[in-house]
Amino acid sequence: MKVVVDIFGGDNSPDALVKGSLDAMTEIKNLEIVMVGDSDKIKAELDKYKHDDKRIEIFDAKDVITNDDVPTMAIKTKKESSLVKALELLDSRDDTCGLVSAGSTGAVLTGGIFKVKRLDGINRPALAPVLPTKTGGNVCLIDCGANVDCRPEFLTQFAVMGSCYMKAVYGIENPRVGLVSVGVEDKKGNELTKEVFKVLKEMPINFVGNMEARDALSGNYDVLVCDGFVGNVLLKTAEGTAGMVMSMMKKAIMSSASAKFGALFMKKAFKKLKYDMDYNTRGGAPFLGVRKIIVKAHGGSNDVAVKAAVMQTVKMAENNLVDNIRRELNALQNNE
Repeated sequence: MKVVVDIFGGDNSPDALVKGSLDAMTEIKNLEIVMVGDSDKIKAELDKYKHDDKRIEIFDAKDVITNDDVPTMAIKTKKESSLVKALELLDSRDDTCGLVSAGSTGAVLTGGIFKVKRLDGINRPALAPVLPTKTGGNVCLIDCGANVDCRPEFLTQFAVMGSCYMKAVYGIENPRVGLVSVGVEDKKGNELTKEVFKVLKEMPINFVGNMEARDALSGNYDVLVCDGFVGNVLLKTAEGTAGMVMSMMKKAIMSSASAKFGALFMKKAFKKLKYDMDYNTRGGAPFLGVRKIIVKAHGGSNDVAVKAAVMQTVKMAENNLVDNIRRELNALQNNE
């Protein structure tokens, strides 16, 4: 199993990307990593840790695509960048199963489409992060920003891809699919969601109806389907609310001696809560609908997040996610 890692994508490169990759190799004994970026800096970082050189390949790429670059132009012109080189390696080599990058989201998505290319029949690939639910489970949000303007057929494909992902990675046999709307009633929503609702209802998936945003993390759904504009707003709102709650809780605990004393008895519970709410433990958002696995890690990913993203990539590969999506879409198209 060989995963390509864009070592110079992200705010904490190269240290977090190198260490996270090595930590994943410790967990997965048959894992090999192809590290792409400035080879001198990568080697200097590797020297800090005990590692097996036989399981690591280094491909030199001196340039870096930044968040200030225009994604399409950067993919076309920065041919010596770590991301472009990583995408080309992923596309050209049969022994590479996936790619992890914490770099520019726009560049990763653009590069995924132009370098790795879409699966046959896919209208638009989509970003699909996984969020924690109050029941201790997980819910996939698809799309969260790759496609801000969508046609009905895009969202129906998102539903299929999201279902395949939750089956492959989280072992959910029959994922419950909800359509993000402004009410749970069948007739609620805008023209897009009304049209999508009618199609999803007839599809061979476990569609459970419309879902209001307040129930996104309820645990009553496994896949949330929406266009990228709505999904990005929902995701950022959830992240901001979680951050606010944690901040307010900390402030309340520090407000008095009695509160601090009481918090000592809750230390274990608070630690678990912090872990559950930490995006670093959940890896990244897979870019579903392209011919190989691409995981977009958060730009601020630390080594824990990178390790999780690499392990997430391996799990998707082991469970043949891309082939499953291809098969499900073919079956859907044959039934139309």
